[in-house]
Amino acid sequence: MANEVKRYLHDGMELPFEDWSKTLHSFNDLASIVQTTHDAAQSSAVKAINRMQTMRNWLIGYYIVEFEQHGKDRAEYGTQLLKKLEERVDRKGLTTTLFKWARKFYRLYPQMMENLPIPICATVMHQLQPIENKEDTIGASMTHQFVTPGKTIISHLSFTHLREIMTLDDPLARYFYEQECIKCTWSVRELRRQISTNLYVRAGISANPEKLPAWIITSSFLPICCNCPTKRRLRIFC
Repeated sequence: MANEVKRYLHDGMELPFEDWSKTLHSFNDLASIVQTTHDAAQSSAVKAINRMQTMRNWLIGYYIVEFEQHGKDRAEYGTQLLKKLEERVDRKGLTTTLFKWARKFYRLYPQMMENLPIPICATVMHQLQPIENKEDTIGASMTHQFVTPGKTIISHLSFTHLREIMTLDDPLARYFYEQECIKCTWSVRELRRQISTNLYVRAGISANPEKLPAWIITSSFLPICCNCPTKRRLRIFC
């Protein structure tokens, strides 16, 4: 009889754990459990690093925006702020391009503040970029209603995924792709492909945003992923 698999948990990371004290095991068993333990630890470490990078980038965006608004010597740096920041910080990966994405990330995803132990900005919701209304009656209310929680984002989407989603101006489209990406566990490549082939438009949500609530509920059971047989029933072709 196989041993009951338990979980070793530490700071949000976990490893499978089996009690070997009461049963005999072969060398193959040993090799298998060592490999499984290693793979699980490696996967957990990668997830932890991804989460840390995501929150790092959000905080960098926060600091940049706050400096641009309240920095005592902000006028001195002006339009060259990000370039001069890259030169002064001088750390691999911290480039002007990343700073631009970090700033946008902070503005588009104020809900990431949920992942902090205490609020850092009471007016963070006001940092959102203006949203163009498409003359529909549900625009603003739906935009505020359909927001993926910050804790969900950090647990399921890497910053690379978020960069792809942030190329979209429509907040409802971003929400749509966040939800589908999470449920279908899309890779970055697959997410990029779905965006480039306008799944949001083909699903009819862009023309009829009021369908979004029903779509999200339905797609919870019928995810639209690349190799999903249900896509034929939904007449969504990848």
